[in-house]
Amino acid sequence: MGAVIFALSFAATAFLVFLAFKHFDKRLTFAFGLLFAAYLGLDDLVTGLPSGSSAFSFIGGEWNWSGKIYSLLLSVVVVLGLGIKPEALGLTLSQKNLRASLIALFLFILWGLSLGLLFKPSVPSVETFAFQASMPGLVEELVYRGIAPALLLGLIRGKDPLQGIPWAVVFITAVAFGIWHGLSYSDAAFSFDPMSALFPFIGSIAGGWLRFNSGSLLFPILAHSFANVAFHLTALIGA
Repeated sequence: MGAVIFALSFAATAFLVFLAFKHFDKRLTFAFGLLFAAYLGLDDLVTGLPSGSSAFSFIGGEWNWSGKIYSLLLSVVVVLGLGIKPEALGLTLSQKNLRASLIALFLFILWGLSLGLLFKPSVPSVETFAFQASMPGLVEELVYRGIAPALLLGLIRGKDPLQGIPWAVVFITAVAFGIWHGLSYSDAAFSFDPMSALFPFIGSIAGGWLRFNSGSLLFPILAHSFANVAFHLTALIGA
């Protein structure tokens, strides 16, 4: 029941974030704002299924492999069900502004290293490296830099992607992503860790820019994955 309460609360919060930024972009509508919020709430719910019951965990280990796969499956259902074109999601290998993307990738790696030196993670296992190099970058970027922006912009039923960087959409998804990392619910009470929200929010602003500046999810996925691995690599310094 706690997972449902959190998912509903997160969806409501995401919709409030949408309302706060809606007037900055006339293309944003209430209907698609609601769809965006409902999708993020449902994504959180399916991602957390293995944490709520071991019956939903079909892959063992210390990381939530099963939940990320559920999220990926939900993404496939949403994309196919709403008829979202691959181009509207950034699912293309064609790249714009390649030089800027390569510079951004390098800076993301430095960002991950800096955060690792600041927070000093524990020495990672092989599974940790495997998970961080694959699942968060692939799944979370598809959700927050692919499907969520497409829903906000109403790019369903085969509509073509829009040109330019929709900054209101970038900020809406970045704030939601930060809240998702910082908000928690347990023992019938909510708590919020500002630091856990701040750094994902900052990374999401850069990731959102990278997504639309490059026209593709490729570099956001790589940047997210490389930054995560770099963060954990710092634990090996002096180990």
